[in-house]
Amino acid sequence: MTLRLIIILYLILHILLCILVYVGIRTRVLKFSEQLFPIIAMVPVAGMAAAVAAEIMSRFRKGGKKEMSLEELHMAEDVRLQRLEESEGDSMVVPLEEALSVNDAKTRRQLMLEILHQNPGAYVELLQQARMDDDIEVTHYASTAMMELQRDFEINLQRAEQEYEKQPDQPEKLDRCLYCLRKYIDSGLIEESILFVYRTRYAELLQKKLEQEPENMQACQYAVDNYLGLSNYREAKFLADRMQNRWPDREESWLSTLKVCQQMNDAEGIRRVLRKVKRGNVYLSPAGREAIAFWDTEERGKNHE
Repeated sequence: MTLRLIIILYLILHILLCILVYVGIRTRVLKFSEQLFPIIAMVPVAGMAAAVAAEIMSRFRKGGKKEMSLEELHMAEDVRLQRLEESEGDSMVVPLEEALSVNDAKTRRQLMLEILHQNPGAYVELLQQARMDDDIEVTHYASTAMMELQRDFEINLQRAEQEYEKQPDQPEKLDRCLYCLRKYIDSGLIEESILFVYRTRYAELLQKKLEQEPENMQACQYAVDNYLGLSNYREAKFLADRMQNRWPDREESWLSTLKVCQQMNDAEGIRRVLRKVKRGNVYLSPAGREAIAFWDTEERGKNHE
């Protein structure tokens, strides 16, 4: 049997398996999300392995999903305001939450449709909550809006991946691919059972970016955050230390290290970072000063005395 014949048979088998997987997803025999199908089709062996892992996690871990009643969506005013401050450009989050809280179904439906029609991408978390609403039309619209958002992210990502595969030596193609992956991961639309697959791919592309541009501090910062998302603390710490050595006067280096120490529950590491920042010539933005002040319990103790 020639190598060419083996390759042809392998491709035929792969196509048949892809068809079976697609049919299984559409008929809901397979429980994992159809978000994973492009990876299954484009990456023959690893894609199928990821499908098996996602199916196991979907069946036995349920992806961390939990139905919520409308009453559980009502937040206390202080929590609502805190979320508003922490969100980027969420000037309409409170109206949308209140739209969900209105008792009259017709009014609630009208308010929600008007608000979400403008920019549904800004309200993914609330869309997820709205899918559990008692009003069938509200849940239908929320589900449809989330499906449309997912479809747009996946189409953009597929296009970026295809362009990158055609021209892997073009930096802008890699940057576009990284951008689409980062936005999709940060959107909150990817199920927990397959988020690992996307983060792993993101880590691989960030590694290539850093090989091409070792002095790219932002890529290094993104890589630290992504490794923390993968719970790969060893790589996250390695890159955070690298940032300290290369950019000791930049706040990003120290804030990334603080994140790593926080997730590793390294109290001594946090104190060490605070001492170095105080001794060093580090420019801190207002947000940076706020982050440092949050961890500087010693300084807060002095202020209270």
